[in-house]
Amino acid sequence: MYLTDFRENTLQDVITKLEPPLFAAVTGLTVKDFDLLVRLKVFNTEQMNQAVFAFRRYEDASLRYTGIDSHEGLTHYGLYDTVVGRE
Repeated sequence: MYLTDFRENTLQDVITKLEPPLFAAVTGLTVKDFDLLVRLKVFNTEQMNQAVFAFRRYEDASLRYTGIDSHEGLTHYGLYDTVVGRE
């Protein structure tokens, strides 16, 4: 899902509103399938937010190490269902 440039949006918004075709191509699931999984509480939102945050920080650090700032000026990270300041 990190093939998208919608870095400041929540992962839920990317899946359901911004990039549904990308989600379907990557997972084989539809937005309707995803909505059902959310309603069934398959995802632990606290753990999902922590995992997405950790991934994004690691990804940014590894890109900076190579001299790449792929999202210059980014001030917020979209997590699973919330948005936080980058710092």
